[in-house]
Amino acid sequence: MSAAVASSELSDLERRLRELQRAYYEPSVKDETVILDYLATLARARSVWAAELGRPLRGPRLHLGCGDHRLEGWVNADLSRTFASGLLADGAKGLPFADRELAFIHCEDLLEHLDFESGIAMLRDCHRVLQEGGVLRILTPDLRALVEKVYREADPRELAWCERELAASGPCQAFNAHLRMKGEHRFVYDEQELTRVLRGIGFDVAAVRWNESAHPELRYLDLRDFGLNLFLEATKSAPSGATRSAPSGATKSARSQPL
Repeated sequence: MSAAVASSELSDLERRLRELQRAYYEPSVKDETVILDYLATLARARSVWAAELGRPLRGPRLHLGCGDHRLEGWVNADLSRTFASGLLADGAKGLPFADRELAFIHCEDLLEHLDFESGIAMLRDCHRVLQEGGVLRILTPDLRALVEKVYREADPRELAWCERELAASGPCQAFNAHLRMKGEHRFVYDEQELTRVLRGIGFDVAAVRWNESAHPELRYLDLRDFGLNLFLEATKSAPSGATRSAPSGATKSARSQPL
C-alpha cells in the first residue's frame, strides 16, 4: 500500500470513527452494533497506521483494564477474566512485571473505578514497571467537563443519553448518575488534580487528544470521546542529572492534525 493510499484510507477511517461516536448517542441505533463497528474500524486504523509507519511497533506494551477491548500486539490485562484479557492483574495491588520492563501502558476507563488511595497505588506501580522515558496513556472521566456540560449547561444530548441509559432525569440526576455510574465509580479527577498526582509520582504530564499521540504505538487505541474525558500521557522522568533516552517507538507522529 502506497503512503498516499494509506493516508487516504486513514482519513476515511477517522471520519467513520467520528460518525460512530455520534451514532452512539442516537436512541434509534442499537449500541451493540455501533460498538462492534467502532472496534472493527479502530482495529483497521491501527493496521493501516502500522503499515504506513514502515517499522514494527515496539514494546513491551500493556493494556491495563482491557475489559472486552483486545489490542493486538499488547498484553491485555484485567482484574477479571474477559473475552479479551490474557492476563489477570490488579493494578492497585501490584503489576506482575519487573522494574522498568514496559515501554508503554494504555489505561482507559479504569482509574475512576478505584478509590483515591488505590488509584495512586496503581499509578505508582505503573511508574515502577515503565522504562525511563516510557509512557502511560490515561483516559478517564473529567470532573470539570461533567460539571460544566451535564450540570451547568444541561447539554440536551448528554441529558438524553443519561435518561435513556442511566434512568436519570434532568441535570441534577444526570450529573449524579454520570459521576457514580451505577455505583461503579469511586473517584473522578479533573485535569489539575490528576496532573498533580502524576507529577508527584515522577511523571512528566501532557494533555493529548483522542487517538492522537507523538508515539506511534499509542495511536488509534481510544474508545470514547464524548467531550467528557481527560486524555493524558504521563512520561516516566529520567533520574535527576541523567539524560533521558527516547522511549521505545517514540517518534513524532506523521499525522497529528485534528480529527
